[in-house]
Amino acid sequence: QADATEHRPGLMLAIAFESLVKLIALIAVGIFAVSWTYADQLNVTDALKTLTEHTASMSFIGQTLLAFAAVVCLPRQFHVAIVECGEVKDIRSARWMFSFYLILIALMVLPITVVSLNVFGDTAVGAVDSYVLALPLLKDQTALALLVYIGGFSAATGMMIVTSVALATMISNDLIMPFLLRRGWAEGERADYSQSLLWMRRVAVFVLVMAAYGYYAGTSSDTALSAYGLMAFAAVVQFAPGLIGGITWMGASRRGVEAGLMVGSLLWAYTLLLPSLAHFGWFSDAWVETGPFGMTWLKPHQLFGVGGMDPLTHGTFWSLLFNSSFFILFSLAKGPTLGERLRARPFLDPYAQHRRLESMDVPGNLLVQDLMVISGRIVGDAKATWAFESHARERELELNKDLRADSEWVQFTELLLAAVVGAASARLVLSSALRGSGLEVDVIVSVLDETRQELRFNRDVLVSTLENLEQGISVVDADMCLVAWNQRYEEFLDIPLRMLRVGQPVADIMQYNAIRGRLRMTDGDDVAEAIERRLSYMLEGRSYSVQRLVGDNQVLELRGRPLPGGGYVTSYTDVTEFKRVEKELLEINMNLEQRVAERTEEAERAQQSRSYFLTAVSHDVLQPINAARLFASALHDTTDDVEQMRHLAERVDTSLRAAEELLEGLLDVSQLDSGGLQAEIHVFNAKELVEDLYQQYAPSAKRRKLRLGVHMPSVYVRSDIRLLRRILQNFLANALRYTQEGRIIIGGRVRGDEIEFQVWDSGQGIPANHLERIFDEFQRYEQNFDWGERGLGLGLSICQRISILLGHQLAVRSEVGKGSMFSVRVPIAPKEEAIKPSRVLSGHSDSPLAGMRVLCLDNDVEIIHGMQILMGQWGVEVIAATTIDEALSKMDQRPHVLLADYHLHDRLDGLDSLDALRENARYLHGALLTADGSDELRQKARQRGYIVLTKPIKPARLRSFLSAQYESVKDR
Repeated sequence: QADATEHRPGLMLAIAFESLVKLIALIAVGIFAVSWTYADQLNVTDALKTLTEHTASMSFIGQTLLAFAAVVCLPRQFHVAIVECGEVKDIRSARWMFSFYLILIALMVLPITVVSLNVFGDTAVGAVDSYVLALPLLKDQTALALLVYIGGFSAATGMMIVTSVALATMISNDLIMPFLLRRGWAEGERADYSQSLLWMRRVAVFVLVMAAYGYYAGTSSDTALSAYGLMAFAAVVQFAPGLIGGITWMGASRRGVEAGLMVGSLLWAYTLLLPSLAHFGWFSDAWVETGPFGMTWLKPHQLFGVGGMDPLTHGTFWSLLFNSSFFILFSLAKGPTLGERLRARPFLDPYAQHRRLESMDVPGNLLVQDLMVISGRIVGDAKATWAFESHARERELELNKDLRADSEWVQFTELLLAAVVGAASARLVLSSALRGSGLEVDVIVSVLDETRQELRFNRDVLVSTLENLEQGISVVDADMCLVAWNQRYEEFLDIPLRMLRVGQPVADIMQYNAIRGRLRMTDGDDVAEAIERRLSYMLEGRSYSVQRLVGDNQVLELRGRPLPGGGYVTSYTDVTEFKRVEKELLEINMNLEQRVAERTEEAERAQQSRSYFLTAVSHDVLQPINAARLFASALHDTTDDVEQMRHLAERVDTSLRAAEELLEGLLDVSQLDSGGLQAEIHVFNAKELVEDLYQQYAPSAKRRKLRLGVHMPSVYVRSDIRLLRRILQNFLANALRYTQEGRIIIGGRVRGDEIEFQVWDSGQGIPANHLERIFDEFQRYEQNFDWGERGLGLGLSICQRISILLGHQLAVRSEVGKGSMFSVRVPIAPKEEAIKPSRVLSGHSDSPLAGMRVLCLDNDVEIIHGMQILMGQWGVEVIAATTIDEALSKMDQRPHVLLADYHLHDRLDGLDSLDALRENARYLHGALLTADGSDELRQKARQRGYIVLTKPIKPARLRSFLSAQYESVKDR
């Protein structure tokens, strides 16, 4: 019969009976196998152990998943479960009946397999399909063997019949008919096309059966039946990603399904079908073992070098992986179209509430008789007449063929035709017929859409309301077709009148505006993607708000909201002035943010530099102090050896001098960075400066057995002689420090209107990757020689700061293993301008501390003794106390400042002790002496009004603190 949806009870009854025969035969053999076990006392223990000792293999898991997917994807399963389903309750019953049927089959397979393995052993491994026949024949049970044969034959014929019917229907409806209808096949004068359709299906069945037989004939006859089935399962399972994704994922698209199917099918053919044909001699199988053109990573059974799987699992894995990946990627890249979303909506939202369509007249001269003629040519006249009469009775109408067809008759006709030729072909047939009746294409689409919901408004009230709004308004129904709009909408979008009519798809209007650039993106989005995204919001009933450019300057804000009963309303508001103000504010804000970001970055860099600077200073200051302490301790323990005492005293002096040089360097850096050091520019003789430097450093070079040479022309330069001398002194000091043997040369070369002071050495040189960093604070290229020379890492940094202050250019060249050259360029000046610069004497103007009294509380007697010596030199009277009680008793001596250690190991700590001492003298200032410089302690001290002086205490820091406090309290 032509109607693919019409039930075939005879066919289903026959298949059900065949399935029952198959089940009975299998149960009979299973019972026979169990009885054989007990009758012959077979040892089935080894066979059972063979079946159970191994865990599930990849092959078993793969075949199980294939069987699971086949239940969903096989055409015969779809035909029996969907097409032949009469009532929904049948599905509920079939769920447990079919499961029970499969459980019975599985239970019977177990004893049959166990007995067969015990009886036949490994000799029947290649013929497992014949176990059910071999067991009865081995015991001369001819009747049972005949029953088994009939059951197997029933199973084969049942599968072949249902599969042939389902595949032939699919091929004819979804492949052949759309192709023929697009070429005008149904536009002739033939009265009945149902017979042609039936013959198409019969031919399709014949071609399918012959193709299957041809494959069987071309393969080995001893191939297990299951091998054919599993290979077919692997092919059919390629429908699974598209089938499952299409009814569960809104983003699935036809292009994604097509791409996945194409790639998955090609990989299935490459990894399974072609190797099987090669195995059976259809062509050479050398490429299967070595890969095409010797590329082993393309071997069909070890694709991309992945092994460890049987060919079936391997081929299924790769084909499904690429199938799913291409399906997802192409769907994401090219999302579903509006039509695809409309067709998928009933599956993705099956419980959505939709209003039933009202019957409406179809424009044009289409009659019910015309629809009956169209249907008769496809399904047959008798069938068409019966169907139309039945539909008229359902509508409680009398069938009048001369009546004009309304929308319900058209939709009924479409469903009737779709049952025979498929939905796509039915749409083509009716579209062709309706065009012949004089209808426009948009009206045809409106009539044929099954989800059409016509929103009826009171036109007078609606127009009056909409025309008095400043915003442009457009209203669409649930199928995204225009039903109402106002004049402002026309003015904003400048849409021609031919496109503004009820039923116009809003997607066409969007596309029209996009093509002519009427509504441009304000955020740089792709136009097609923006349209699809906006349509998805409207279809899903979600609100949205976007802004679009109209022309060169106008900006429209589009706000869309769903209507309660279905449909969507969009407002268009002119926000040009608002966007102009917003743009100005954004520019101001961006400039401000940029400035803040720049300042923040500068502050972060400064903080990082400060942290590194402080860390390096702490390390380099503590080093010589610790060394001095060690030498002093050794000096204290030496009593007899005068020479040893003299040597240790020199080492103490050297260590303290190193600390002093570092502090002087830090002071110079601070003065240069803060602008506290001013240059005194004079004109002077460069040669005299270099000769003075020679006289200063010649003895040091001689002690080191180095040759110090001078090559300097007699020229006058303009600079600060004191600061320039400092630069050259640092150059010479470094040269002496890092040169083990050879010579050092200080000289100058005239470069135009400048002279370049150069200091050359024959030291070890500096690698290129260190040259840029040697001018940073505490950056040294370490070279440890036996004379133990080591710089502080501040000299070159000071030189760079001085050169910036003077406006001179520094340069360095070095070659590892040969030496280095440091230079500074100074402008040449006329000799006549030379004057003798005045000597700048530096000194300290200390604040007088004479007469100041300081109470020092510390449990370490040595610390107190050191304080007395140090502050005694400043004229300060130190009131010493080792406990809080002693300190309280000495408060009557009226100290000006309080100093207390934090860890006193007394009943009070340093902070509490200061509080107690200031109980009756709140005007006194105090400081906490401690080695704990944590932020937490500093915060505690600050909250109580004290400062923290960390140990080891710096004399300059202590003197500065005492001077500041003495001024405020010395008159009390």
